[in-house]
Amino acid sequence: EGHSVLYSYYRIISFDALDVNPACTSPFPAQLWIWPKPESMTSFSTPDEVKAAVDVSGAIILDVRTKEELEEEQLTPRKFRHASCHLDDCSELMAKAEELMPDKNAPVIVFCRSGRRAAKAKEMLEQKGYTKVMNAGGLKDLTYL
Repeated sequence: EGHSVLYSYYRIISFDALDVNPACTSPFPAQLWIWPKPESMTSFSTPDEVKAAVDVSGAIILDVRTKEELEEEQLTPRKFRHASCHLDDCSELMAKAEELMPDKNAPVIVFCRSGRRAAKAKEMLEQKGYTKVMNAGGLKDLTYL
């Protein structure tokens, strides 16, 4: 506790992996990546942290799933705000951020389906100056709210 870990990525190339997996159609040797998840992908907030943040005045719960996912299932009974964020494109979130979350010092609790897009949204919001962004993980992780 109190220290950060710098993650390293290691790539191991197996030249005979194509023989092991004949279904592989890649012209390149199969690659096996061995790596701890980067901090942005594993920095989920704990349920206790999320519960405490939700109770702070001005806290915002932000759903970054697609509109189609939103229509399928919603976080209830909590009120939330929505702006899509994909792993490769958070332009909608960035365009709506200051409108949806005018106070950059208020807690922002972000969730998606699994937590990966929430991690990306957290990273993008922090780059935009938001100071208390939490990755609450996926919708199914939020049953305690």
